[in-house]
Amino acid sequence: MIKDGDFRLIDWDPQSGRTVWAMFDGEKTVVRTDYPVEATIAGNAAVRKEAGKAWKGDWNRIASVPLNVYYDQLHAAEQQGDDKFVTRWLNDSGNRAWRTTEGSV
Repeated sequence: MIKDGDFRLIDWDPQSGRTVWAMFDGEKTVVRTDYPVEATIAGNAAVRKEAGKAWKGDWNRIASVPLNVYYDQLHAAEQQGDDKFVTRWLNDSGNRAWRTTEGSV
């Protein structure tokens, strides 16, 4: 059995690196899912450094967001056509790790 504190490993996806952990707190089972994002963040930083501020026109890749972050933060807004929320989220400095270009959306 593999443990992380009180959590025990219940699933691991070797392709994505995703791990699922569970813990019984005395009343309920708590499940935690971890996603490795270091490679995505490093890749985005490298692309951002190369791109500089030279991007122009339509259809430029401006971000690379892990699916778990997308579904947690952006999916509902996109489904509702809330482009202002998506733009605000992408321009937020707290989400810079996911950007592949500088500037504003």
